Amino acid sequence: MGRMFFGVSLKMRAYSHMLLGTATWLLYVRLEHATPGALAMCAAVAGSLLPDIDHPQSFVGRRFRLISRPLSRIIGHRGLTHSLLALAGGFWLLLKSAHLNVHVAQALALGYLSHLAGDWLTAAGIPLLWPWRKRFVSPVSFTCGGRAEILLDIVLSAWLGWELVETMDLARHGLLG
Repeated sequence: MGRMFFGVSLKMRAYSHMLLGTATWLLYVRLEHATPGALAMCAAVAGSLLPDIDHPQSFVGRRFRLISRPLSRIIGHRGLTHSLLALAGGFWLLLKSAHLNVHVAQALALGYLSHLAGDWLTAAGIPLLWPWRKRFVSPVSFTCGGRAEILLDIVLSAWLGWELVETMDLARHGLLG
């Protein structure tokens, strides 16, 4: 279970992060008039879950326990992995990798950034400028698992569904490259 504050969870749900990462990537693709790409879309989803590698009970933490457990003991949850330093360092490493497509690296970084934005919107906030321990919280925050997160999930799901239908329609008419 996540951290609790007066009986309410302070951690965002994995599928909310996944929806947010997917929506962020598709919005970027729309603004740049680019093709989403299946691999890049998967990278955006992976990036949206990656910051929680520091929590052994998270979706990604349960799948990578050999990394998650020691990381949790050393830095705790919502520490380094929830900072701009981790985002910048990880993106730099990805770009230095000779085998990774830049489009995929961008998608992974945007997914990661979407996770940070989502957690910034929660009451617990994030240590955006880690190692400075100050937690940054949005002026308008919400309770995880509450009505606002559910509404966000519904809106994002509806928009993503619309995008899927529109993309399928474009493909059917031969308008996609």
